[in-house]
Amino acid sequence: MNDIRQGEKILNPKTLKKLEFDKIQKQLLDYTFFEGGRKKILAMKPSSNYELVIRLLDETEEAMEILRYGRPEFLSGLKVLDDQLKRVKAGGLLNAAELWDIYCLLSASRKAVKCMKSYNCSRLSRLAAGIEINSDLEKKLHKAVSHEGALRDDASPALKNIRNQINSIRLRIREYLQEFIRSGNNQKMLQDLLVTERDGRYVVPVKQEYRNEVKGVVHDESASGATVFVEPLAVVEQNNRIRGLQIEERREIERILRDLSQAVASFALELIYNLDILGELDCIFARAQMAYKTNSYRPCINTSGVIDISRGKHPLLGEKAVPLDIKLGEDFDILVITGPNTGGKTVALKTIGLLCLMAMSGLFIPARENSRISIFKSVFIDIGDEQSIEQSLSTFSSHMSNIITILEQVDERSLVLLDELGAGTDPVEGAVLARVILEELRDKKAKVVITTHQSELKTFAYQNDRVENACVEFDPITLKPTYKLTIGMPGQSNAFEIASRLGLKRSLVQKAKEMLPEREMEIGNMIRQLQESRRNLDVSSREIEILKEQLLKEREFIEKEKQKLYLAKEEILSRAREEAKQYLAGVKREADEAIKELKELLKKKEQPPKWHEIETARRKLKEVNSKQKTGFAERNKTKVEQEIKAGDYVLIEDINQNGYVLEGPNSQGEMVIQVGALKLSVKKELIKKSDFPGEKGLKQYNQSYHLEKARHISKEIDVRGKTVEDALIEIDKYLDDANLVGLDSVRIIHGKGTGTLRAAIHGYLKNHPHVKDFKDAIREEGGFGVTVIRLV
Repeated sequence: MNDIRQGEKILNPKTLKKLEFDKIQKQLLDYTFFEGGRKKILAMKPSSNYELVIRLLDETEEAMEILRYGRPEFLSGLKVLDDQLKRVKAGGLLNAAELWDIYCLLSASRKAVKCMKSYNCSRLSRLAAGIEINSDLEKKLHKAVSHEGALRDDASPALKNIRNQINSIRLRIREYLQEFIRSGNNQKMLQDLLVTERDGRYVVPVKQEYRNEVKGVVHDESASGATVFVEPLAVVEQNNRIRGLQIEERREIERILRDLSQAVASFALELIYNLDILGELDCIFARAQMAYKTNSYRPCINTSGVIDISRGKHPLLGEKAVPLDIKLGEDFDILVITGPNTGGKTVALKTIGLLCLMAMSGLFIPARENSRISIFKSVFIDIGDEQSIEQSLSTFSSHMSNIITILEQVDERSLVLLDELGAGTDPVEGAVLARVILEELRDKKAKVVITTHQSELKTFAYQNDRVENACVEFDPITLKPTYKLTIGMPGQSNAFEIASRLGLKRSLVQKAKEMLPEREMEIGNMIRQLQESRRNLDVSSREIEILKEQLLKEREFIEKEKQKLYLAKEEILSRAREEAKQYLAGVKREADEAIKELKELLKKKEQPPKWHEIETARRKLKEVNSKQKTGFAERNKTKVEQEIKAGDYVLIEDINQNGYVLEGPNSQGEMVIQVGALKLSVKKELIKKSDFPGEKGLKQYNQSYHLEKARHISKEIDVRGKTVEDALIEIDKYLDDANLVGLDSVRIIHGKGTGTLRAAIHGYLKNHPHVKDFKDAIREEGGFGVTVIRLV
């Protein structure tokens, strides 16, 4: 199992050491539970196998999900028992403490399988499925052995009987001796009034001068000789009986241990395999714990050589690490980083290499979500002072030996990291050599990151495809490096500025500048101007992004308000249509009744209806038929007689809604009426003046509207299964309604899943005007699957 999970030997130990991968392993050790996990971590190596890397990352992600609900405490207290299991398998005997350790292993194995099954973790469940459970042996060991590492009395009936006899005899002996020392005749002969033991036998301390007065066996005397420890004759036989029972006890214990050891031996191979899997689980949970502690995220893995790290930090620098944005393999294959000494070039180089190794080992990386990391078949690095006294090599010679080895082995699936390429020799010759080396690496299609001070290599990046410049920024005001990496812009060494800051005379600095070749001076000035322009452009871009974000928020707010108005308008119109429908139904019902009465009168042939009865029915039918026409006509007549102007309160008769006039009639005879939150265009003939009581009426309308909302709004909303966009739209409308009716707190149910929806909702809530603060619910109320919000 170890060989398939550790990956291939794609790196030599020196590469791992130079990139400080061993320090990442040491950090991981702090998160393990037992030695088995620590062994797995120390044996961990990056892999170039895509399927294996994906599996390792899946396992880390699933372990992080489990850690949300608690730590895997079943792994604590375990011990590596390889030697004990080999011994018992060969017929050896395990002591009680070792049997307790075996019990702990069996218990942890059972709990691990149960834990993995209780969560939707396919990778970890598949790993735990290889664990063999032996409940019978586990129960047998738990019954026989205590956590102190001793056999329990219930380990066998015979052992229990023997120990009960021993305890009973000891009790009788102590009772006799307590009576002996309390006797007034004996106290004068005793040095102390106590009962003690010597060689497992109960004795009393007798003064030397009375040793012959107390009949019994002398077992010991004090260092001064003033006290002798005597076993009275009355208890000698009882003490002898205890000795005999203790011999029987040892024989019974040995028999029990042999039986239990044989039971363990028959299951030894399975226990060794279980221990290996539990060590693997410990390693996986350590990776998950470290991801939480370092705020790391899962990288997107590819095999095409593309690296796109967003806000990546060197994992060993902690909070002081400056985040870097790094790209390689998409638009260019070679990145040439230039800039001043102590500016962060080497840190950037190491960050790229170390983050790649971490991802290829199944570790999450301290960078933003969706950062992309490629799997490389091999990673090469040449960094630091490589001077070798033993081999009589200078720094340049040692560097060149490494580079020659790299050129012989590199291919299109290699990542090459070269620090200070071309340094350590004549600058002109070094620059030419560096250029040739880069051309060879480019021809072999390797992915390369180099740091250099050579100006020729800056020009090389401009002159060749698939090669790009980058620089570590330098603050021209404070004359200090910012440690930020900027791609697309060459850097300057800033030697003059640094020398001046460190105290070199200005006259000497100025003299040095005058001796600088004119071409170099022009290039330096050009780069400085480009950097200044780049900084100004970045500032402008940030301001534009802020304005764009504000405009998008305003547009979103307007769209939501528009949607609310539309829904309110539809609600009013729907209510008006319903009222009109009911009114027409009433009119039709009255008409039907009048016609029915008339027909009944006409059917009475034997007794013709009287004229006044027919006239009454006819008038009733006529009234019903003309009811609408006369009603509207009268109202229209009234409206014609009334003068309506802006600011008047009116009644819209079609929908029976009050409002006030915002604008007078236009060319089509329509007036703009404010009805609640709506503005409606209404024909002048359909409105009439009313005594709508102004602000008081509006307030009552708003209150009734709010009360209606309050009766129906829930204190929680469920957005599980929705896309992020749909969920945020629904949440925004819900928060507006909740704020409108005055709720103080609400809950959003979004589920746990991968955490994407939860993260999007939390990001959205941070700047929401109605939100005071928010947090995850307590575990009993949904935990990370529910967000509790306090409203402003």
